[in-house]
Parts: sequence; structure tokens; C-alpha cells
Amino acid sequence: MSDQQIILENSFWKFLVSLEELKERKELFLFCSSLGVDEETLEGYCEFLTRFKVAVMRDEQYVYPLKEKCKIKMEFTLSEWLALQASFPKESPAYYYQQIVHDKMQMAQKANAMFTLYKKADEHVVSGNAFENLKRKIDYDIVCRKSMKIEFFSHKECSIFPHRMVFLDGILCVVGENINDKTLVYFGVEDIKDVTNLDNMYEPNLSQLEVNEFIGHLRLINGKEERLVLKIYSQDQADLLPEHHFLGNPFVTTSTEGDMIWAATLEMCDDIFSWLYKMRDRVEVLDPGHVRKEFAHFCELKKENAGSKKAS
Repeated sequence: MSDQQIILENSFWKFLVSLEELKERKELFLFCSSLGVDEETLEGYCEFLTRFKVAVMRDEQYVYPLKEKCKIKMEFTLSEWLALQASFPKESPAYYYQQIVHDKMQMAQKANAMFTLYKKADEHVVSGNAFENLKRKIDYDIVCRKSMKIEFFSHKECSIFPHRMVFLDGILCVVGENINDKTLVYFGVEDIKDVTNLDNMYEPNLSQLEVNEFIGHLRLINGKEERLVLKIYSQDQADLLPEHHFLGNPFVTTSTEGDMIWAATLEMCDDIFSWLYKMRDRVEVLDPGHVRKEFAHFCELKKENAGSKKAS
């Protein structure tokens, strides 16, 4: 297999990611099965890595974790960082290696949000305080079961009975019952200019169970659901309920060492990483492996970003 063929093979990049994440030896058969390759192909991948002086330790039965993991760090001026962002296509990646870089780029942009080149193209600019006030207003109406009229920046209007605010596809949304046709609808809070209470009382036709099913179906369509498993070291100071997130099948138990194990199905987005970051000294991501890795990168970038600010 030529070098160019290897680079375009998704299984090669999955092999490399799996190898970097390997923490203990794994049966060779299982390792190859998880990648969908045979041992001959694996041999070719390992030989390809030798040019970078990376030796993959394995025998007839097992593949072993890398003795040394390569870490490459770069620093950018503002012009270089903006130029790098401009060089990346905004459409969905076609190959797995492009997805790896795309995810890393997104993580770097999260940690350096002030210098993100591409922000959502809106016709409006909402200050942080105005957005927080709007969230509080909607939250209050949900708790008090008050129907509302929504005024959008697009100059359209809609009257709903709000059921809940929740993150969908990475955007904070309000989910409610359309008062006119009794259907469930959802809107991004960032698209809402203002909300006002309606004088008439409205009795909702849909139960919270139906609302939860609606949210669950939307998340399946978005394809961003993850079963997040955490180990909590300090229960007293841990916030186990991330605000405005729909937790599917939540589960809590205690390990043999006395640590709390927390699990729930949720939608991974920027806000979840921010929630985990607030508890970084008291929580460990056990599963999925790629989320554990992404969160470690997120913390590293946050630390580097904080250090650069102090230096300046």
C-alpha cells in the first residue's frame, strides 16, 4: 500500500487515534476488529510510523500502549491565527483525518473565543447582559407556566406556551407549544429579540413526557448524543445537573473506592465542556475515550490561554 493510500484510509487514522488512547495492553485480534482491518494491514500502518521514529510495541497476542506520546505545540500571532482559521473550509470534512484536525481546530477556537474569525452571521448583536436577562425572563415564565409572545430579530412573531430551555445542536433553544396549532416548536434563544407575557391563560395539551420525547427525537436527528460517564471525587462541591441540558437515562452509583460514578446520555457541545471545566479538579471523564481526550485538550488550551493573557 502506497503512502498516499495509507493517508486516505480512514482506518489508518482510527488506528492512530486508538493507539494514542490505549492505556493498557489490548488483544491484537480485538484491536484489529475494532478498526475493521486485518493483521497485515496493521503491519503496514506500524511500518509507516517507523519513519517518525514511533515504535508500536506488539507481540503475537497483544498491542501495547505507546511508551512516549508525541506532543507538538505551536504559537501564533493574531494575524497567523486568523489566517489559519480562514484557511480551513467550513463545510463538513470528507475524510477522517480532516475530522481530527477539524475537531482540534474547534477546540482551539472554543478556548480562544475572543479571536474566533467566523461567528454566526446574524443581523443583530446581543450583549452578554441582554442575553442573560432574556434567559432569566424565559426561565421565569417556564416556572410560572405563563404563555408568551416571542418577537424575533427577523421581525416575525410567535405565541407559545414555553415548556423548557435546552441545548439542541449546540444552541440554547426554547421548546414550547404553539398556541395557534397546538404543535411543539423550538427556537434558538439567540434569534429572539424579546418576549412578553400574554394576558390570556393557556392550558397546555402536551405532557412533559411528550416534550421529552420530542427533544429526544431532535437529538437523534442531530446525531450528537453521547453516553457520558464521570468519576466524581468530591460530591459536596460537584454540580451534577448542568443547566439547560436534557439528561437521558441518568444513573449514579458508587465505586469500590467510594467515588461517585455519574452517567447520562446528553448532547455534547461547548457548554458541556465549560460545565466540566468548572469541576476539573473534582471530576474525571471515564467514557467515551474521545470526549476524555477532547476535554484534556480543552483544559490544556484554557491553561495556555490564561498564561498568555497574564504574560501580556
